[in-house]
Amino acid sequence: DIIDTGKTMQKLLETLSKYELKSVKVASLLVKKTPLSCGYIPDYVGFAVPDLFVVGYCLDYNDIFRDLDHICAISDVGKSKYAV
Repeated sequence: DIIDTGKTMQKLLETLSKYELKSVKVASLLVKKTPLSCGYIPDYVGFAVPDLFVVGYCLDYNDIFRDLDHICAISDVGKSKYAV
């Protein structure tokens, strides 16, 4: 999946820490480089992507593009064309 701001993962890890697990490791295919990031970096990262809306490999835009066999950024034209 993708780590965008990192806030959701930080909250999840905080919640999991209450269970005193022996260890927890986080892997993410993508990490977005965004000024909104809280600074969280997973233990394992596939690729860093720019602060753009990316689709493909199960990442979608309004339920479209998730079946692409590659990852790409959707343009503003594409966003408006497939807006709901």
